[in-house]
Amino acid sequence: MYKIFILCCFMLFFNACAPKIIPIRTHNVKIQESYAVISKKDYDIAIEPASWNDPPSNLETYFMVFHVILRNKTNRMMDISKSSFALLDDKGEQYAIFGPQEVVKIMYGDNQYFDLNYFMNFDDNNKEELREEYEIRLEGIRNIMLKAFQYEPIRPQAQESGYLFFERVDFKKQAVLKIFYNEDVMEFLITK
Repeated sequence: MYKIFILCCFMLFFNACAPKIIPIRTHNVKIQESYAVISKKDYDIAIEPASWNDPPSNLETYFMVFHVILRNKTNRMMDISKSSFALLDDKGEQYAIFGPQEVVKIMYGDNQYFDLNYFMNFDDNNKEELREEYEIRLEGIRNIMLKAFQYEPIRPQAQESGYLFFERVDFKKQAVLKIFYNEDVMEFLITK
């Protein structure tokens, strides 16, 4: 019973310390559920603060994660690039955005893959531990690569969605974050 109480207190402490990110309604931004939404003649964009609940489990130690849905409402291809997005804090500090390959490199380094023959040099106990580590690495890499926003041209009348990874923002008590998509701005209040 005592262990359960300690565990509950521990979980409450960490949940209370986790930053809360809330979209702010402005003249051109509507709030739908937890998304900040902008509707234009040519496109709709919705951005939501997101939690990363998949491997690698420590991803949010290094990155702020947002989920984006971008819909092309035109009859022509819509070009999209990382430079279309920017994150600024209330002091004007700009934070880097990372593509999926860059996130994988930061999380796993340059040596992302093992050669399976590498396992032959170890005894059976070590071999099994290394195989588990290998599988966990692969799962993390796959999650990042498949779930990230891909920055590819969007076909006419189609939409793309995925996660945006920004450099982690350090703040004392609260800050206002601005995510720019081209000339449009969405504001988010982040508090501890």
